[in-house]
Amino acid sequence: MNDRIREFIITHLDFLVYCVFGAMATAVNMLGYELLYAHIGLANTISVALSWFLAVTFAFFTNNFIVFRVKGRKNRHGIISALLYFYLCRAGSGVLDVVIMYAAVDLMAWNHTLWKFISNLIVGICNYLAGKLFIFAKK
Repeated sequence: MNDRIREFIITHLDFLVYCVFGAMATAVNMLGYELLYAHIGLANTISVALSWFLAVTFAFFTNNFIVFRVKGRKNRHGIISALLYFYLCRAGSGVLDVVIMYAAVDLMAWNHTLWKFISNLIVGICNYLAGKLFIFAKK
């Protein structure tokens, strides 16, 4: 492997691993939304909120134990308090997701699948920054 490529991977490993698991969380979010909205027939905003909850739960465990490799949260109390903090921090991006989807799907009648993908990209960038700078910041 080229030394420049190896150096790039080492320098940006957290971000690259975050992207892999972020793509998985996006898949959980999109598949959950599609199932709830298009197949079960729940309202758009309810489908967005429920799929957000599933994706955030998945993202917490992958970010905590794999992406940012947080040490010292091995007991139940530590994990639960970190999970609640994670939900609280992600609530802002959850609201952003609902607002984008409400505007795009309910108000503008645009394609729900395309806009769920666009919304996930915007929310994913916000979530990475929040995770890196606040939630899982190395002290």
